[in-house]
Amino acid sequence: MRIVRTAQRATESRHATFKTSQFLRQVATYIVGVGLCCLLPIVGRAQTFGCSPAMANDIVCENSKTGTPESTWAISGDGDSSIQGFATDISVNRGQTISFKIKTNASAYHLDIYRLGYYGGNGARQIATVNPSASLPQNQPACLTNSATHLYDCGNWGVSASWAVPSNATSGIYFADAIRTDTGGTSQIVFIVRNDSSQSDVLYQTSDSSWQAYNAYGGNSLYGTTASIWDAANQRH
Repeated sequence: MRIVRTAQRATESRHATFKTSQFLRQVATYIVGVGLCCLLPIVGRAQTFGCSPAMANDIVCENSKTGTPESTWAISGDGDSSIQGFATDISVNRGQTISFKIKTNASAYHLDIYRLGYYGGNGARQIATVNPSASLPQNQPACLTNSATHLYDCGNWGVSASWAVPSNATSGIYFADAIRTDTGGTSQIVFIVRNDSSQSDVLYQTSDSSWQAYNAYGGNSLYGTTASIWDAANQRH
């Protein structure tokens, strides 16, 4: 989905616009490679995360589970323009709560939470379903703008829903499918679940700064704007 950009707010995350389904497929392909390299046991680090017998680590364990078919969770491009939103943080530690700010005229919708992974080639597994905490339809205020910098800041939106990440959740890239009940229109919100206590030989770092640079929500990005002088100057940074 078009992840709404928020800037100059310490409590809001850096967000980005990208073709979500294509991105998720590319990341899932990468995770397959990481998962395969992790199949070799790491002496002294074997842990059980819902698998019996125990596997080499929790990533291998999680990716061995049955996934959700891509036909269920994938969307086209930015998703449905009538339901768009973002997570209030780009990442949270497991055991913490992630909140979502969503703009839609729908009187009913829900969020299906997924984790990216191999999952037998399905690419993702549904973890939970979350209902909005806000009264619907929720009236979000107009995003803040700055004509000089083309800033489009939607951090003034109210929280629409939250998910308490389980304390034993497997770290990785997660996303929420925001699904309208009436039309089935769907958009996606990407976020990261960390395991700050983990010590691993492999680290996957997401490119949220690059996502932000391509974020065109509101009409402008660092690579596409009607203000060509501002655009050229900022592309150099």
